[in-house]
Amino acid sequence: MKWTKTELLRDLQNVDFDEDVVIGNDELKNDTGILSVEDVHVEGHGYIDDEDDCFYVDMHITGTMICPDAITNEPIEVPLDVESQETYVFEETDEDGVRLVTSEVVDLMPAVIDAILLEVPLQVTEAVEGEYPHGDGWQIFTEAEYQESRKDQLDPRLAGLKQFKNE
Repeated sequence: MKWTKTELLRDLQNVDFDEDVVIGNDELKNDTGILSVEDVHVEGHGYIDDEDDCFYVDMHITGTMICPDAITNEPIEVPLDVESQETYVFEETDEDGVRLVTSEVVDLMPAVIDAILLEVPLQVTEAVEGEYPHGDGWQIFTEAEYQESRKDQLDPRLAGLKQFKNE
């Protein structure tokens, strides 16, 4: 999924692509919210506008993200299905949201990786509520259980005021 500006202007005014891509773990920028991606498929369409000197791309990315479970830290498969639109420019510009093409080669892989990283969930779990792991002297509470346990406790910052209530 790379094209030179010359190829786009001379031969390919419009480009259709439909490819399976492999993304290595080193390309995920050591993001702790994602362990790896599998079965990534990218399809879409791009066209060059020689008047604006821009290359516009619409792409659809599907695959599977492997993310750590927020409670057990076990790997979980999370489906990936994202639409992305990109604009590539061939000259410096102050416009936001565009990608500057260096060395006259349009490469879609950085945009694909960025689109995947934007879809990484903050937390994901397959643990069923009530069946959370526990051990000797520790356990995981749900938010509701935690709030219930704290309901009757006095805030230590307000403990000094308790003496005034009794007088």
